[in-house]
Amino acid sequence: MDDARCVELQKTVTNEDLYLIDDVKSYQFVCDECGVSLIPCSYKKAVNLRKPYFKTGKNSEHLVGCYAKATSKIREQAKTARISTDECFPLAYPNRFNLTAAKSVKTDKSSASDIQAQHGVIKKQFDNVSRGNSKQNYVTSSFQTLVDQYFNFPFDRDRELTFVGISGHQYQQVFQKIQNPIGKQKFRFQSEKPETKVFFSSLSWEKPEIIDDQIIVKLSAGWWQESDGKKKNLRPYFVEINTTEWSKTVLNNFTQRLTQIRELVKGTDKKAMMVFAGKQDREQDFYRFTCDESRLICFKVF
Repeated sequence: MDDARCVELQKTVTNEDLYLIDDVKSYQFVCDECGVSLIPCSYKKAVNLRKPYFKTGKNSEHLVGCYAKATSKIREQAKTARISTDECFPLAYPNRFNLTAAKSVKTDKSSASDIQAQHGVIKKQFDNVSRGNSKQNYVTSSFQTLVDQYFNFPFDRDRELTFVGISGHQYQQVFQKIQNPIGKQKFRFQSEKPETKVFFSSLSWEKPEIIDDQIIVKLSAGWWQESDGKKKNLRPYFVEINTTEWSKTVLNNFTQRLTQIRELVKGTDKKAMMVFAGKQDREQDFYRFTCDESRLICFKVF
């Protein structure tokens, strides 16, 4: 499995998160649906070649009808082919995003036994899917969840999505890859009009700059040209992050996360992707993107 619920952290963590958690063995992980204990595997970057994953222990299995186990195979299929049908998308997914929704969501302090108690509800949902009915979609305030949905289902990006403050009604309309200029272009507008989008690009190898209340992160996308027989990014796009309103804790957590991500891909064939909700500067520096909300910035490793 690619994700599990961490009992101590009281949240769902992905397989990529295992790279960044200190002392993974000190945490307890369970299936987010049926509550069976899960074991984190292959999370030591310097030793393991396989991507991290979660598995059940010896003589331990998911409860009968566990939706998580059933969807695991579907998620694998989704990496290489479209899984939507004419009737529906077979899995529940967030089709609405509202950052303020977080204020009305209570902290979930469910233990493994609490989650197991919900098995009756889970089984009912599973039975509905088995009969061809889709699970109910939902609103989320988790930006990371949206990003995972976009990248984990690359052939189903035409699914419905309403993102408060951003135009578009599908995942593929809300998200926008930052494209390099073409031909003789020296810059490229990434959207048809000045507006906020969820932009993404892999990170440059250059170290981010911290200047007063700004963090400047350079991207790999940019104006690539031949120079001295080699292709070089003469004008990389960059993200200017305004941290004026950030607390010290938020700032420290963000810079730590950024450093961890960069270290994770260093010396490997992996790439780190930065995803953020922001705008492109259309007046002074066309290579500049701006954003200031820490909760609308995240990273993925490929």
